[in-house]
Amino acid sequence: MYCWTLLSRDISATPYLMGVTDDLAKARKLCEPHLVARRAFLGYIQAVRPAMTAHGLDSCYVPVGPAWLGRARDSDGVGWREQELWADRDAGDNPHA
Repeated sequence: MYCWTLLSRDISATPYLMGVTDDLAKARKLCEPHLVARRAFLGYIQAVRPAMTAHGLDSCYVPVGPAWLGRARDSDGVGWREQELWADRDAGDNPHA
């Protein structure tokens, strides 16, 4: 599963749009028109799995794999860059470990 979020230039503001889908290509297709039209500044897609919180037994999503950052290109389309999670790295590479 993939959680996707579109952010405006004010990244402290509420996300422009967000959602969940079972397909990475679909998540990208949902984000790209908004990025190309400059309605959103940054697209963020995170691989997740469904989970449950320990405190309230509420449903949530836990990051389990790579994430992708997307931005509109000056020429055309959207460029996506894959990011790895700190949990995927050695503790020696993680300043937060």
